[in-house]
This record gives sequence, structure tokens and C-alpha cells, in this order.
Amino acid sequence: MICKMWKMLISSFGGESRPLIIRYYCHEHLRVSIIDGNSEKECRSRALESVKFCYVVGSCNGLILLSKTGMDLYDRENRCNKHVVLNPNSKNRGVTIINGPSGGGTLCGFFFHPKAKECRILNVRQSNNNQFEYHLYLFGQKRWRSTKKLYFSYRPDIRQRSLNFETRIDDHPAIANDALHWYISVVGEIMVFNMITEDFSTKPCPVVVGKGGCHLQHLSVKDNQLCFCYVSREDQSMDIWILENYTKWSWVRKYVVHLDWDLNKYAPGENFLTADFFLGVKVICIQKNELVLFWVHRGMFSYRLDKNTVKRIRLRKSHMDSLMRDYDWLCGFQAYHPFQSINERESKWEIV
Repeated sequence: MICKMWKMLISSFGGESRPLIIRYYCHEHLRVSIIDGNSEKECRSRALESVKFCYVVGSCNGLILLSKTGMDLYDRENRCNKHVVLNPNSKNRGVTIINGPSGGGTLCGFFFHPKAKECRILNVRQSNNNQFEYHLYLFGQKRWRSTKKLYFSYRPDIRQRSLNFETRIDDHPAIANDALHWYISVVGEIMVFNMITEDFSTKPCPVVVGKGGCHLQHLSVKDNQLCFCYVSREDQSMDIWILENYTKWSWVRKYVVHLDWDLNKYAPGENFLTADFFLGVKVICIQKNELVLFWVHRGMFSYRLDKNTVKRIRLRKSHMDSLMRDYDWLCGFQAYHPFQSINERESKWEIV
């Protein structure tokens, strides 16, 4: 049964349940908490105190998956080989360590398989034939195996941390229609992994990025529909495209979120760079009519898509505030996805 503490976090706001947000940062050791927009509860676990450096890959069916390191340009195969699964709903909030596949690689997805009724992890590594090799971790059998279609021409985007040449892959796919979706900036298309057939494919993006580039390209999910958030360099607004017909791959631009907010009312922090005004905008999640944004050095905000209103989400002060230069490396926010099934026992593998 889910702990009372976490039931209380699933509160209501204007008659609707609030999105739950994972907050994590590494200061002396890993710290993880859950935010509901009104309160924040830290997941205190002795097991986490032994984890020094880690980042959140994602959450699935109430579990949180973390990776101890990212890839390294000089040791891509062996660096990212230990992963941590945390269940904040269990009484002892224990963790389980999962070793990566023998050939190495890095995690690029964490999802719940609707037919197998279990969580699964997707791992990618570069093969010798200039393609990318994918493997799945099956929670029910506690083992890795290759995907049915082992190789694919693309992988999710990577970004590099200049301090130590460490790189991170896009491990936050948008999950809808029993498929994982990543935006691939190299080709300007959307990569799709069907979790049932285990086939890979690419689909066109609703927006063609101009020569001037853009500030934000982000895939998300709203009401079980794929959506694409886009901020160009010319505009001070975010376009939100909704995939209204998945079979026909038919998109429509449904929302325009104006980002020229009052600087006095929503004042940025000391390290806020006006030259890169919109580069720090991060889409955390969209639930019903609530868009949750984190603006680096400015704060977290709730934007009502139906009313075009914005409200600051107050965050508890912590050591995370001094780690913003390492956002997405030593600290970050992500959507928390609670149990999908009413009966927790439907899942084949749980941490207690």
C-alpha cells in the first residue's frame, strides 16, 4: 500500500490533481524529494547516503531510476555500468543496484510495458558498424537482452559537460501510444521506439528549425497525446504543438505561451544572464491544463494553458541553489509518475 505521506502529496489544486515533481541534487550525497506545488517531502534513506554522484533517468510506476554517472568521451563503454532503483513508496525506501549490460552503454529510457506488466529500461551503445545497439532490462526476469531489432541508425541526442568532457544522453523520452519518442536534432526528426514490437522508426517534426536556430525543442505528453514545445530565437513565446491523430501523424499548434513575464514580479536570480534569456527555460511536465516550467536562476512556475496565467511555485531553499551551473548533471527536476495499476501486485517486480 502506498505510504500516507505520499498520498498526502497527491493533493488538489483548483479541483485538479497537481503534477508531482522529482527534485534531486548531489551535495555530499544524493538527495531526492517529491514536490506537489504546495509542499515538498524529502525521501530520507540511509541507502542514498552512500550514493555520492547520481542523476535521475526517470520514473515509472512509482519507481525512480538513477544512474551513478554519465558517459565519458574517453571511456564510453565502461563508465556508466551501475544504476540505482529507488521506491519512495516502500516502508524502508530501500534501493536496488542494477548492473548495466556487459557491453556497457548508457540508459535512454525507463517505461512500463502494458502487456508484460513490468518496468523496463532501454540502453544504447555504439556498435562497430557505425550504428547503435539497443538492449532492454526486464524487471521480471532481472536480466538484460537485446531488442528484437538490435541495431538502428540513430540514438537520442547527447550533450557535453565542458568541465570534465562528460556527456549525457537524452534519457527523458516522451511516452505515449505504447512508444518512446525523442527529438533528434541532427536530422530534425522524432525517433520512435515501439515498446510492444520493439521496432525503431523516425517521424517528421511539426516544426522545421530555421538557420537561426532555437532556444528550446522539447517533446512532452499532455493528456496521453504527444506534444512538441518550441521556442525560436526570434520570438518571446513558446508554441505547443499537439499530435491530434497518431496514426496519420497529424499535428496542430494549439497553445502559445508568452514568456515576456514581469521582471519585477518574477525577478531572476543574481546569476541570470539576460543575453541568454530563454536558454534556461525547461519544460518539466504538462498535466491537463497545467504547464510546469523551471527557469534556471529564475525559479519554477505553473502556467495555466486555459487561462494564460502564471504562478510561481515556491521551492524550499537548499544546497541545490548553488549547483545551478550543473543543472541536469548534479541537480535537476523531473516529472514523477506514480503507480499505473490500481493493484500494486500487478507489477512483476517491486522493491520493498
